[in-house]
Amino acid sequence: MENLDDFVEFYEYSRKHRASGPRCYLRDFSNPFEKYSVAEFHSRFGFTQNSVKNILMPLLEPDLKATSRRGLPFPPEIMVLLTLRYFATGSFQKLDSNDMNICQQSMSRIVTRVANALAKKMKKFVKFPSRFEDVNKVKRMFYNIANFPGVIGCIDCTHIKIKNPGGLSSEVFRNSTGYFSINVQAVIGPSLEFYNMVSRWPGSTHDSFIYNHSALKQQLDSGNIQGVLLGDNDYSVSNVLLTPFLSPNSHAQEKYNQSHNMTRNVVERAFDVWKKKFPCLQEGMAIKIETVVAVVCACATLHNISLQLCETLNSDEELVDLDLSQENNNSGSLFRQTLVDKYFE
Repeated sequence: MENLDDFVEFYEYSRKHRASGPRCYLRDFSNPFEKYSVAEFHSRFGFTQNSVKNILMPLLEPDLKATSRRGLPFPPEIMVLLTLRYFATGSFQKLDSNDMNICQQSMSRIVTRVANALAKKMKKFVKFPSRFEDVNKVKRMFYNIANFPGVIGCIDCTHIKIKNPGGLSSEVFRNSTGYFSINVQAVIGPSLEFYNMVSRWPGSTHDSFIYNHSALKQQLDSGNIQGVLLGDNDYSVSNVLLTPFLSPNSHAQEKYNQSHNMTRNVVERAFDVWKKKFPCLQEGMAIKIETVVAVVCACATLHNISLQLCETLNSDEELVDLDLSQENNNSGSLFRQTLVDKYFE
């Protein structure tokens, strides 16, 4: 089917001519864009009708259009809505019983295709600010949280639950809590957006290992990304990644820790918002590992798109930035203490 109208017309025709017409592969189908109110549609799919039609469809339709009419292909609009519904329920079975009664095999193929299409767009939406004025704006917004200077993002990892993948290497996906997962590293901005994501490592991989083997670390070390990240003590302190003092021995270090923790709180808030919007990330996806990775990237892309649709960033306060000659200071601990002495005494 070339579009949604053709799909609805075909359904109505096949329903009336069931005995002699082609087999109908959907039951109780109606146009979701017209069936639900704006609030109901947003509740079911996570986006409004206008957002799906005007933002998501132009982005995805070129990758989803069928090259032939063989096999009665689903129109791109239906594929996107079915995938959004899966992201919002986390279960093929729940979707199958509540929506269009499509078999699980078809749903799996649709979700894989749409997730891969969204994942390919991730670099367009999940990225650090590049313009000088945008970088300064981000640092200013972070500074306004708790007076911590020079922050370009906050880093942490979160586990995305999966079913036991089976096979000889399945245990590598079992994390320290005991369930199977993908360990996803993300850098969060001040408005809870994703700036960077790495989602290919199994659950047993330590956070610091993921960071040390990431392109992100190389970009920070080389100065391609201007600013510092805030992370917890699963990471090693460095000139570009600052961690709290484990045992602060001065009032200034305590103030530093307090400011650090308050600023880095955006990470937990972002992960919480992300997983609540896309419950599939918490349910335990029973799909191939490569598809899980695509779904994670797809949900990160959709998260940032969702934030952009209602983004209200405005601030004209003076920027307080770091000026501690990072390039001449090879010791992360010394750099951290210099920052404490300058900004938290």
